[in-house]
Amino acid sequence: MAQLESLNNNQEDSIRKEIRDWSRVTLEAPIKELNGLSGCPYAKKAWADNKVDIAFKRSKSFDVVYQILESFDDEYDLTIVVDLDYEEDPYMFHQRVEAINYSIAHGAYNDLNLWVMSSHPEDEGNQEAGDDEFVQHNDCDYAMMYIQRLDHLQESANKLKKTDYYSYTFGSGEPSHVFRLREKFYQDLQEVQNGWNEKKGRYEEAS
Repeated sequence: MAQLESLNNNQEDSIRKEIRDWSRVTLEAPIKELNGLSGCPYAKKAWADNKVDIAFKRSKSFDVVYQILESFDDEYDLTIVVDLDYEEDPYMFHQRVEAINYSIAHGAYNDLNLWVMSSHPEDEGNQEAGDDEFVQHNDCDYAMMYIQRLDHLQESANKLKKTDYYSYTFGSGEPSHVFRLREKFYQDLQEVQNGWNEKKGRYEEAS
C-alpha cells in the first residue's frame, strides 16, 4: 500500500510539473498575430501569485469535482482537476462538464458564481500550433477540468473583446456554444446579484 501511495505521489508530482511547463509553453507564450498577447493572458500572473491549485480524479466518480465546487473559498483563483480516469469519448466528457455547469447555475452547490472549463486529450485544439512545441513528460494521458469564478472569467473575457483576441480565436466563425453559454450564465448571475426590476426595465441593487 505504501509503495502504491509513493507511486501515485510521484506521478502526481510529475503531472504537476508537466502542467506548469505546458502552461508556460502553450498558454503564456506571446502570439505574433496578437501583437504579443498570449493564448491565456492571465495565466502567467496566476501561477506567479501561487493562485493555481491542482487536484486529481482517479476514478469514474466526480466526487472530487463536487467537493471543490462545494468548498470553493477563493484561496486559489483556479483549481485544475486532472482526470486520470476520463470518459474516452470527448463529446460525452464535455457534455458531462456542461451538465455540471447547468447544475451550478440552478443552485446545486449554493454558489452560482462558478464555472468549469474542460479539455480532453482528443480535442482538436490540442493539435494546434503551440502544443507541438511542448514535450510531454509522462506516458499517461489525462483530461482536465478548470474550476474558477464565473464573474472573474467572463469579465476578463469582456476586456479581451476590445482586442483582436477573439477574432483570432474564432476567425470568421461564430463564438463556440460553450462561450455563448458562459455569457448567458454570467448574465443570469448578474440578474440574481443585482435584481432585475421588470417594471422599470433595469437592474437594481438587491436588498
